[in-house]
Amino acid sequence: MDLIAAQSTLIDAVTSLGLSGDLIQERLQRIQRDLLGNSRYIQEPNFTAIHPNDLEFLFNAYDALFFQSLCRPALNGQMIRFRLSRRMTKAGGKTTRFRTATGLVSYEISVATSILFDGFGKVDRRAKVCGLDCDSRLDALQRIFEHEMVHLAEQLCWEKSDCSAPRFQEIARRLFRHEAHTHDLITRRERAAAAGIRPGSRVTFVFEGERLTGRVNRITKRVTVLVEDSDGQRFSDGLRYKTYYVPIAHLELV
Repeated sequence: MDLIAAQSTLIDAVTSLGLSGDLIQERLQRIQRDLLGNSRYIQEPNFTAIHPNDLEFLFNAYDALFFQSLCRPALNGQMIRFRLSRRMTKAGGKTTRFRTATGLVSYEISVATSILFDGFGKVDRRAKVCGLDCDSRLDALQRIFEHEMVHLAEQLCWEKSDCSAPRFQEIARRLFRHEAHTHDLITRRERAAAAGIRPGSRVTFVFEGERLTGRVNRITKRVTVLVEDSDGQRFSDGLRYKTYYVPIAHLELV
């Protein structure tokens, strides 16, 4: 199948395919069982390790069971990479289409590991991804990956993808019964807020045996704390600060 025919066939599929709720659940459970049975890293629903190969496994499984094995031909030999990101702290995943100056196209699907591993503790609230309840990290991983597969399919068909647009949401609803295009997973900012730590909070921590006190400037994977220091960088308030990046668990409110 040539590229134009592959794209045309995929367009026909994603704009018309619809599955019953029971059939969707049956196929999702099959993917979950197969991943647990084949992965060297994901050994239980609340897994503690993951590898890019697991994302590639999910790509092949979803392509076969939900996209009629049409995504791979539509790639037409173009590279697709799978990446785990520790730096993404708000989005659950990201699908990117790259095009070089010479016209070479490639794709990358990234999944945020920090968001997955920050949640699903014994006392954590229930998480939602794409409007659906998730009882485990594996549930959340699947919902995130389904969302990214719709992005990829749109990019393969139309080069661009927008999850806030009606076309994307209709495809996600028909194929996966997604009810939203956002997630409600536990983030580092939520963890910090639960501990009373917010931008502007005065906090104390130990660095190289010395207890320091400063103010929270930003909360991402770690908390950015500014500590007043005459040798530090001058900020807009006219004072000099040194910047420290501190795990939330190592901070105490002053």
